[in-house]
Amino acid sequence: MANQLVDIFFTFYFKLMALFFRKKQHSNNANAEQREDIVSRLQVFLARLDEKAKLLYDEAKESAQSIADADPDPFKRSYYQFKTGIQGQFQALLQKANTTYQSQVLPKANMFEQMKVMTIFAAWHSNFLHLMTDVFEGVQLRDLEKEYREIMDDYTLAKEKFHCSQCGGKLEIDQFYYISTYITCPYCKTQNTFHPGTKTRLLELIARDLAEYRHRDLKENYQKVRREYGVKEAEQAFKSYMRAVIDEMNRIQPGMEIQNDRFYERIIEEYTHHGIG
Repeated sequence: MANQLVDIFFTFYFKLMALFFRKKQHSNNANAEQREDIVSRLQVFLARLDEKAKLLYDEAKESAQSIADADPDPFKRSYYQFKTGIQGQFQALLQKANTTYQSQVLPKANMFEQMKVMTIFAAWHSNFLHLMTDVFEGVQLRDLEKEYREIMDDYTLAKEKFHCSQCGGKLEIDQFYYISTYITCPYCKTQNTFHPGTKTRLLELIARDLAEYRHRDLKENYQKVRREYGVKEAEQAFKSYMRAVIDEMNRIQPGMEIQNDRFYERIIEEYTHHGIG
């Protein structure tokens, strides 16, 4: 009788334990599905925001330069209103993502889930900020090419009108002058003052911006390499871009080659040691 009771006890015990483990396994499976559901729902949510952000980006990128060009206001107030509106829409999307992530994703995730959703959200956040800051990259609020042509036309006119004040002989200017300079007349040896014009000094102010604008394709390539592979791997792309800019500045500013090359060396040193570029 005692043996029979023992058998009954152990039979009941093993059945109870089997039922317990089945319930625990079912609970674990349900939790796993819920965890996967949290991750997948976050990815779907962020993908929808990406679609809206990309649409906003494409529309703004296509319109920004034409709006800036059409704005007659020297302070470009209409353009800045447009820019503020677009940035506000980006901020609204970013705020929606942050709020949802903080209130509906993290609180429902356990320790292991948090690591996964944090990685996903951090990557999305970084890409979104790049999209947001890049949308107005390259927009020129000034027509630098037009300003450059006006400066050079003014300089050419000054050269053509330059004659000796004593004998009236036509004096040739064989190099670029940025300030008033004495030129000796080859005919009567009289010293004459050549005035290159007030606009010539503006070359120094627009040279780098104009050079960078002319090589914006190399800048975009460098920025892409840096985003994807890091500072060190992008060093060669940065050097190629800056070398092209400096060479362009030398063409824009004849006679400034030594100063510009020193500037190039400083820029490369800063990038090599500090990643600034």
